[in-house]
Amino acid sequence: MILSAAELLRLPPGEPDIDLHAGLLRYLLLALALLWVLAALQGRRAAFLLAGVVFVLVASGFWIAALGRPYGLFVDPEITRREANMSVAVAGAPPGESFLVDVPVARDGWVSLAPSLRPRAWLLIVPTLVPLLVLPVLGVLVYLLWPRRDEALVATALCLLFSTGDLDAARGVGFVPGLWTHPGSALFLLLTVAVVLALGRLPVPEVVATALGAATTAAWIVVRAPFEGLDLADAALLLTLDQVPWCLLAAWAWPRGAAPAARAMIIGGAALVVLSAGPVGVDAWGSHAFYRFGLLLASAGPVTILASRAGEWLRRRPAFARFGPPGIGTALLVLAAAPICFLAWWTPTRSDRLMNESREPLTVRLRNAMAWVRKETPATAVFIASPDYAPYVAVLGGRRVLRAPALAIADDDIRRYRAEDKLLRGRPGKLGALYGLTHVFIGPGDFLAFDIASPEDLEKRGRFRLLHRDASDLRVYEILRPE
Repeated sequence: MILSAAELLRLPPGEPDIDLHAGLLRYLLLALALLWVLAALQGRRAAFLLAGVVFVLVASGFWIAALGRPYGLFVDPEITRREANMSVAVAGAPPGESFLVDVPVARDGWVSLAPSLRPRAWLLIVPTLVPLLVLPVLGVLVYLLWPRRDEALVATALCLLFSTGDLDAARGVGFVPGLWTHPGSALFLLLTVAVVLALGRLPVPEVVATALGAATTAAWIVVRAPFEGLDLADAALLLTLDQVPWCLLAAWAWPRGAAPAARAMIIGGAALVVLSAGPVGVDAWGSHAFYRFGLLLASAGPVTILASRAGEWLRRRPAFARFGPPGIGTALLVLAAAPICFLAWWTPTRSDRLMNESREPLTVRLRNAMAWVRKETPATAVFIASPDYAPYVAVLGGRRVLRAPALAIADDDIRRYRAEDKLLRGRPGKLGALYGLTHVFIGPGDFLAFDIASPEDLEKRGRFRLLHRDASDLRVYEILRPE
């Protein structure tokens, strides 16, 4: 199983080194920003779009490449549960069953999609890689679907450069930082934005297009919030002061013919942000994203006007005489904004605990042991493993486990504990057969509460047959059935 983007790129272990290469990243982004400026000056729309997309990909991709494992894996219980359910579903667990044997799996789009993902070796890293594409695709959608073509380049640049602000990131709803915790719902948000943009192009009265777009954003209500929502004070600040200057520019543009898609996202997003502060449980990250992108798109009109006027003034200079005012103005926007935008200076290791803890790669011995489990044990196998190793058996080994208290506790956990206790003490009774237990994964120091001083003690307690042992004394035993 591939567990990091660095493995996909075949980078040497430890590369990229954040301490060494983060400074180089800033210089690379500055160089890309200058190429973006050059494309704007020359009026080459395709090159402008490509330069913006590459800027965003590099700014986000560096940090994804620095992860030693999928984001949050074995650090955050919710993320690890999702990966465990995906892994056992692909490995051949009974349909509808979670990584805990005989426990139904919670509804999750990633788990449903997992058996269809190819190549299989990429299974665990895909939710970490998908967010890398969301903002670039959103920028392309804005460029292609924005109805006012004279504003398309500015609208695209605003969405790519200002999708995230420092204040909303500090409140935990920044668009780019939140993509890692919303790998599935981010795709739903992307689809919703595409539909709203398309509705804004319909040949209907603007009020109708706005109403249809706002109603479309209401679909976000069905998205379950993965973390605690906002309070009313944060929601009020997100809707007002945190959005300066975009809320002021949007307010100026609103009575002067702001595009229906922008109005729809502002109205729908603002309503969703208010709901996210209540007991409804609406996800605040996506709610804020709709609102912010609505403000940015509404600001495209006045920013285009200001940029064009600056371009007309600069065109009087001989050095800029051969460039058009719109191109000069757009180039000025990129030149002023790209070097100081959130993405250019984003350092998630300082602000995101999950990202920082996900930098540590998993040990080779553990990966090899779990690769053996995945390859050499039946897909229907059910393991007993200690709380330390049960998550690894489920995620990396792709096998269901009896108990994994670090991830989830079943309703019948007391009975499961009794089954584990009896089996490990050599008195399996009927409970072991009830759960279909077939194997035990054990390492040094495991199951001390059951008076097992070392892994080999297990062989003295009943019908256990050693199948695998590595140099660090990680072992897999088969549970033999009575004849």
